[in-house]
Amino acid sequence: MSGRDERVSSQAGQTSDQRVGAQLARVLDAAARDLLSRRDSGDDVVEDILQLIVAGAVASIPHVDRAGISLIEPDGTVSSRAPTDGIVAELDELQNELGEGPCRDSIRHEHRVLIEDMAAAGADQWPRFAPTAIARGVATMCSFQLFTRDDGTAGALNLYAGRAGAFDESSLDTGALFASHAALALHGAQRAAGLSEALRTRDVIGQAKGILIERFTLSEEQAFAMLVRSSQETNLKLRDVAAWLLDEAPRGRAGPPTR
Repeated sequence: MSGRDERVSSQAGQTSDQRVGAQLARVLDAAARDLLSRRDSGDDVVEDILQLIVAGAVASIPHVDRAGISLIEPDGTVSSRAPTDGIVAELDELQNELGEGPCRDSIRHEHRVLIEDMAAAGADQWPRFAPTAIARGVATMCSFQLFTRDDGTAGALNLYAGRAGAFDESSLDTGALFASHAALALHGAQRAAGLSEALRTRDVIGQAKGILIERFTLSEEQAFAMLVRSSQETNLKLRDVAAWLLDEAPRGRAGPPTR
C-alpha cells in the first residue's frame, strides 16, 4: 500500500472528532510557524494569524458557515477583525451601533455566549439585533471571550451557523481552543507593541542625554538627572521632554524645557 493510500485509509477510519482535531492541529501548527517565521518582519503578522485562525474555525467546526473576531479599541468601540465575509462585518458593526448582541455580552460579562436558536432566545435577549441576524441567515451563534489583558478582555471570537442547534459540546470545545489561540496571538502583539514602544522611548532618551552631555559637558548620570528634573517641573513625561529636546536642538535651544 502506498503512503497516500495509507493516509486515505487512516482518515477513513477516523471519527468526526478525530478529523476535527487533526484539522485543528494543522491550522494551529501553521499559525505558530507563520508567527515564528515572520516575527521580525514588518508584515501585519497578527492580522494574518487572526485570518488563519478564523478560516480554520470555519473549516474545522461542523456547521460553522462564517466567523470573525471583534476587538475592543482604545476608545471603547468594538471593531471587526478578520471577518470571513461581509455579513460578519455588518453584524459586528450593528452590535457596536446598537450596544447589544452576543458578542457585546461575551466581551462584557460572559466567558461564552451561545444562542442555539436566534429566532427564539435571540429575539428575547437582543430584540434589535436578532431580526437582522436572522435576515442574514444566522440561526445559531456563539461568542467566545478573548482574555488577553490583566484588567479584562480584548474581544471575542464569533461563530455563525445557518441551522438552529448547530453546535454540540465537541464543537464548542473546539471553538474555545481557537479562541484561546486567537487570544495568544493578540497578547503576543500587545507585548511586542509594548516592547517596541519601550525601545523607542529608550532611544529618544538616550539621544537627549547625548545632546546634554555634549553641550554642558555633563556625565551620563547628570544629563539624565537634568531630564528628570525638567519632567517634574513641567509635568511632562520623561519621553516627551526628551522628544522636545530633540526637536529644539537644531534650533539652538540649549537645554530641556522649564516652567
